[in-house]
Amino acid sequence: MAPSSKPVFVLVPGSAQNPSHYAYLQHLLLSEGYGVLSALLPTVGTGANVTVADDAEYIRSRMLLAVLDNEKHDVILISHSYGGLPASAAARGLGKSDRAAEGKTTSVLGQIFIAAILAKGGDGKDLEASFGGQLPPHIQVDEQENLIKCEDPKPPLFHDLPPILADAAVISSMDQSLTSFRSPCPAASWDTEAFKGRCAYIRTVNDRAVPYEVQNMLLQGTGQEWITRDIETGHSAQLAAPEKLSSFIIEIAKQFGAM
Repeated sequence: MAPSSKPVFVLVPGSAQNPSHYAYLQHLLLSEGYGVLSALLPTVGTGANVTVADDAEYIRSRMLLAVLDNEKHDVILISHSYGGLPASAAARGLGKSDRAAEGKTTSVLGQIFIAAILAKGGDGKDLEASFGGQLPPHIQVDEQENLIKCEDPKPPLFHDLPPILADAAVISSMDQSLTSFRSPCPAASWDTEAFKGRCAYIRTVNDRAVPYEVQNMLLQGTGQEWITRDIETGHSAQLAAPEKLSSFIIEIAKQFGAM
């Protein structure tokens, strides 16, 4: 396929969410002439022994490299919430300078994180450890079924949506493998040289799942410089303010494309 002048957005959903939760955001991006790819992560909807590294490998092989090498398009990587962990790990070694050194003409031009968990990874620690060994109160652990559950996702995830949309979002939510929270986080790429100046973070100001203060602490803890934007929504900005979110994404994508 011939290269396009616009990159493809590869969108990695957050925990408990699936591509349907991002459908209207994807429509808005498509309407501006951008290709979009999203997928259900291997750890979602199963109690199998599937790790965060398995998610990262899936994103890398079936989403990023599929677009970069097969379709010959540049990529902007978008990740939400939990998705930031495997997504950033998947992009390691795929930045513009990394790929140019290998003689490749396409690359991940940049990464956009939305209320995402930022863990450096590669140190043997799991996601549960990054929460201080105690998961947030809205997350329940089912040891027998090996599942992470959110019995009532509306208050933490969808509290600022119109009732009919919130109810539909709840029905569409899915449990996730507990193993994904208790397996070592692979090394992230947001602190690599190839992505210096090419990482953005969109903070959700009214977030009840990953509070705004926690998002700021995560950013400060990276020791990196970030492009930042604030959006006045709860955790699921793609449902609460999709037009505003898409405008931020496109603005940042153009900034990455000009670098």
